[in-house]
Amino acid sequence: MFYTMLNYYLDLFDKGEREFAFKANDLKEYNEWKTALRVRLADITGLDKCIPCEPVHEFLRVDDVGTLHAEYHMLQTEPGVIMPFYLLRPVTDGKHPVLVIAHGHGGGKSAILKYQAKFISEALEDGFIVLCPDERGSGDRREFPEQDDEKGFANSHRELMQLGINFGRTVIGGAVWDLMRLADWALALPEANGFIASAGMSGGGHQTVWFAAMDERVNAAITSGYFYGVRDAFIELPHNCACNFVPHLFETADMGELGALIAPRPFFVESGKKDPLAGKRGIANVTEQLDVTRRAYGLFGCEENVNHSVHDGGHEWRGDGMRDFLKQTVQKWKEERGQDPREPR
Repeated sequence: MFYTMLNYYLDLFDKGEREFAFKANDLKEYNEWKTALRVRLADITGLDKCIPCEPVHEFLRVDDVGTLHAEYHMLQTEPGVIMPFYLLRPVTDGKHPVLVIAHGHGGGKSAILKYQAKFISEALEDGFIVLCPDERGSGDRREFPEQDDEKGFANSHRELMQLGINFGRTVIGGAVWDLMRLADWALALPEANGFIASAGMSGGGHQTVWFAAMDERVNAAITSGYFYGVRDAFIELPHNCACNFVPHLFETADMGELGALIAPRPFFVESGKKDPLAGKRGIANVTEQLDVTRRAYGLFGCEENVNHSVHDGGHEWRGDGMRDFLKQTVQKWKEERGQDPREPR
């Protein structure tokens, strides 16, 4: 006989109400809600505790990873905090949109170049500057217990969560801060045209949702294998990676509210019908949250900006429709600014 706490926490969640559950009826209420929720999320994730610093940057070398040639760069995001990232350049001249591809829980930036080579190659063909950073605790940023070469697909999120929580910080708060600083650097490139999108699978989708929710500069977001209600995915499955957990999150908002913060910007969600990480109710745990997100988009009259692609597989990236989504989003963005959508810039 085991006397566990799971039912206690499920009951606590069910009897409580999220402080920032989405209830806005018009754009005025939405903007007030958005501003207040972002302040609260910055507080509970420790995002507002990150320390600004001089963005010291260094280009080190060119690596061949699989079929791709990638520039290895480093950027200081907090004093003494270094984020390595790969930069891949399109073959055409002119000004280009930027695509940040966040990696998942297995491996770091190198894994992205191997397992999403097709998506990256297509993005380069379509004129994107592609950036693939290492999240804190992953890839070349692993802490000492996971730095063995045989543990290349391990991460140090548990260690970072245990350290950070004592300072009011979380893994996702640090990840979002780093992506914001990478955006600062990328948008200042002379060859960047001002458009930035983010995409990711699993833990990369996690980073993407939070990045887009907290930073208005993200013009479009793609998440695969990561958009589901927290009750099924993180309370009933508490063994999920430590990077998913934030103090007071279950009292504050659910996934649908994070999606609502992205409105009205184009948002693409990919889900697998057999994805075990969605919880025992499966795809219903996704569509419930997307219904909340769409209500926010409805206030802008653009529910069509929420795209949901569902495949028959499990926890995997398929990519169906993503290329067209990005191309159409960039084209519309250019047209709204009076640019010729056929031009590379």
